[in-house]
Amino acid sequence: MGLVHNESNPMSREYYFHRAGTLISKRKLPFFRIVFISIILTLSSVWAVTAYFGISKEQDRLASNLEISVIIKNNTDTTRIVSLAESLKNYEQIQMVKIISPTLATIEFEKELGEDTDALFNESPFQWSIVFTMKPEYCNHQTVSSILADLGTKSIIEQAVFNDKAAGALFARSTMVLALGLAGATGIIVLFLGFLSYVFRSELLQSPAEWFILQTLGAGRMFIAFPHVLFASSACLIGIAFGGCIAIPIQIASSGSQPWVMDVPFVSIMSAYGTVALLSLSTAIITAFSVSKGK
Repeated sequence: MGLVHNESNPMSREYYFHRAGTLISKRKLPFFRIVFISIILTLSSVWAVTAYFGISKEQDRLASNLEISVIIKNNTDTTRIVSLAESLKNYEQIQMVKIISPTLATIEFEKELGEDTDALFNESPFQWSIVFTMKPEYCNHQTVSSILADLGTKSIIEQAVFNDKAAGALFARSTMVLALGLAGATGIIVLFLGFLSYVFRSELLQSPAEWFILQTLGAGRMFIAFPHVLFASSACLIGIAFGGCIAIPIQIASSGSQPWVMDVPFVSIMSAYGTVALLSLSTAIITAFSVSKGK
């Protein structure tokens, strides 16, 4: 004789929630284990988002300080120099443009050297130059090379001075940070989702007699597994909520030494919570139905 049930009718839904409540009340240890894992997973995801934002912000600061100097040929009319500087300001990729006269270059050199240059040089060794910096989002080899190639066609330019080694190190660091950040975040998520699956699987396997009886009576896999999915989902959502509440005071406390942590976009934080919820729910469903299939 088969067990008559319709998984879409109100009685089935009432059974699902009643059974999930019973599981929560009787299996507190597995429930709290899943809550704890979800808290750690939530904090880890928030940390990953915050760390990536901070590293990107620092990367932008370093990129903004990367200067390119354009040395102007001697005896060039100042109007042409100003005209070139104005044309550089029209580049979308360029953030700041500054004209350096020989007099200004001498003053800055004296400040760095700490003594008068008159005793060192009979006449100023400096030429007119234009210094500019790139916007962080355009600070890459391809864009810089394109602009330098364009400047190479200008007849008044003697040479462009650009620290290739510093730029190469900066660009390589950007790629490395992105790769390490992605690998680290992925590793943390996979590790704790594995813990979650293990704990949930252990909870499912605590009732072999119940599974056997329900299957003998003809109950479907969803009818058997769904209360356990609700059990795990409830624990995950509670863990995510607690994790979010714990993350807020940590963020506020950290803002004293690292003010930028308060600038992390709210959307990014909520995306981290949503990702944890989605992955946790998916893990619970896959684990529940894989266990019920093997029964």
